[in-house]
Amino acid sequence: QAGRRLQRMLFAWFREQGFVSLDDSDPCIFTKKAADGERVTVGVYVDNLQICHSAKLNADGRGPDGCLYNEFMDKLASDWDVTDEGPMEDLLGIEVMYNADGSITLHQQKYIEKVVSRFLPKGPLAHVQRNSMPYSSKFAIRVSEALAQSEPLHPELVREIQSRVGCLMYAAKSTRPDIAYPVHELCKCLHKPTPGLIEETDHLLSYLARTSALGLTYDKQPARLSGFADASWEVKNSTSGWVINWQSAALSWGSRKQKCVALSSCEAELIALSEATKDVVYLRKLVKGLDAEEPGPPTLAT
Repeated sequence: QAGRRLQRMLFAWFREQGFVSLDDSDPCIFTKKAADGERVTVGVYVDNLQICHSAKLNADGRGPDGCLYNEFMDKLASDWDVTDEGPMEDLLGIEVMYNADGSITLHQQKYIEKVVSRFLPKGPLAHVQRNSMPYSSKFAIRVSEALAQSEPLHPELVREIQSRVGCLMYAAKSTRPDIAYPVHELCKCLHKPTPGLIEETDHLLSYLARTSALGLTYDKQPARLSGFADASWEVKNSTSGWVINWQSAALSWGSRKQKCVALSSCEAELIALSEATKDVVYLRKLVKGLDAEEPGPPTLAT
């Protein structure tokens, strides 16, 4: 119950300081705006606080006298035992890079290097280079063969593939939408692994090793929400895929098997569009709470 007790105390403390939670989108984000327009927004993840503010700090990490940021930080330090780590460099394995043009890049280079060294101690495969696809030309066939098994033929590989795909999934959900498709397909086969699928995870890990510094770059200039959705009508239950962009980079994305049988490619794409719309509705509420309200309906293409 420790985490729950901390949440109850911390959330109540934020409200006592005049902060408002984004209950319509994310109750773990709190924001407060001063009369002069200064804003402090805090994201809470268990006992980690990510503080975003509009104050201009000096070399000592302090804002102008009497600003909201100084008031909040002083109160936080007096009421809680906290460690100020300065400008955010990483959070939960996601690294932050501040670019010269004011944009911000989120990447997972250290995390990827750690995962690759764990599963590929001899290094990435030589034939997989930076310009390679994240899966081989045999990928679809290998997935189909694995799913066609009536029972697992290689039970000794179950734990191995689950460990690999679990690590890959965190990258796919955080900063690497480019590997969403192969990870999605591999997740179907976790109970029926084959040596060929283990080779595919080697291929994917090698691809990540060659492109470990890639990430998502969010522009400084205001940019609206926009999205794209599509569907594959190759099999009985189609697959929906979508991505929602904000500040010119992917903010949310997904790939999901459709629960119904579409009677045409048009119907399959409408179902995918519906899935993407759910994300757009949520994100509209989120950015509104962050004082970046959308002036009208976002663009969602298929």
